[in-house]
Amino acid sequence: MKRFIYVAMVAVSCGGQAWLGTAVPAQAATVTDKFELKVTGKAWCEDNPKFFENFNVKVADNFTLTITRDVLGTGDLTDIQATINTNGTSADIDAITLNGLAFPRNKAHSKEELVLSGVNPGNNDHFLTIRGQATFDTLGNLTNVTGTFVDQLTSTFTIDKKTGAQSGPVECFESGTFGTGKKIVVP
Repeated sequence: MKRFIYVAMVAVSCGGQAWLGTAVPAQAATVTDKFELKVTGKAWCEDNPKFFENFNVKVADNFTLTITRDVLGTGDLTDIQATINTNGTSADIDAITLNGLAFPRNKAHSKEELVLSGVNPGNNDHFLTIRGQATFDTLGNLTNVTGTFVDQLTSTFTIDKKTGAQSGPVECFESGTFGTGKKIVVP
C-alpha cells in the first residue's frame, strides 16, 4: 500500500507539471553600457598641404561610446552593437551604428576582444571600424574599452593655425586610438 501511494504521488506530481507546461527559460537581457570617450589620431584629408593633421578628443569634449551586448536578447553576449555620440561635431560618426562580435580573451572572461564596423546609412562611402579590448569586473560588468579605429568621413582641416580657420568640407581618412573614461549611468 505504501508503494502505491508513492507511485500515485509521483504520477500526480509529474502529471501536474506536464499540465502546467514546460518551465519558461530565464529571459536573456540586453546589456547597455555608456562611457565617456577619449580619442587620439591623425586625419588625412584631400587637398591638405600638410598631408595629415593630429587631433585629440578629451573626455571634457563630451564624446560618448555606448555598447550594447546581446542585441537580440537571445543570451548571446558575443553579439554586440555600438554608437558614438560626437556631441554634434561629426554627423557621419553620429549616424553610424557599429555591429560586431566580442570573444573571450581569457578563461576568467575578464577581458574580451571586439571588432565593430558600420557605414553611414546616408553615405555608404563613409565608414567606421573599431578593433579593441573590453575589460570586465568579477560580476561581469563592463568597466573599460580601449582600442584602435579607422574611418572615412567628411571633415575639415586647419588652413591657418593662428586664426584657426578651417577648410570647407572634404573627404578624410582618420586612424588612431581610443579609450573610455568614466562610466555613465544609462536610465
